[in-house]
Amino acid sequence: MVEIVMASVVGLVLVVGPLVWRVRLDRSESRALSIRAYVQSLVDRTLGGESFVSVQVTPRGLWTQGQVVVSVPGGWEWMLENVWPVLLARVPRGYELVVRRGEGAPAPARPLQHAA
Repeated sequence: MVEIVMASVVGLVLVVGPLVWRVRLDRSESRALSIRAYVQSLVDRTLGGESFVSVQVTPRGLWTQGQVVVSVPGGWEWMLENVWPVLLARVPRGYELVVRRGEGAPAPARPLQHAA
């Protein structure tokens, strides 16, 4: 009797365990995609339309924080002046805000304004 119960439990864990893991992974990826859409819409709305600023979101893990990665081409950093305060206020808890500058041809020179 004990062998049948143990075999059933082991079989159930081998079938249900991966299914639960996959559902959890799908939910975290879905949340990351919705955060990406939300942050990209904030960037587009703040800048008055689509721009060179791109957004990628890495989902949260069990022991890691998620990341909201905002990328801008080299020389176009001035585009983040107006976006930065909005992003700091609206990035969800448990997610890091990361800014990456790409390499490329320099954009037209525009001096950055200093934050007070």
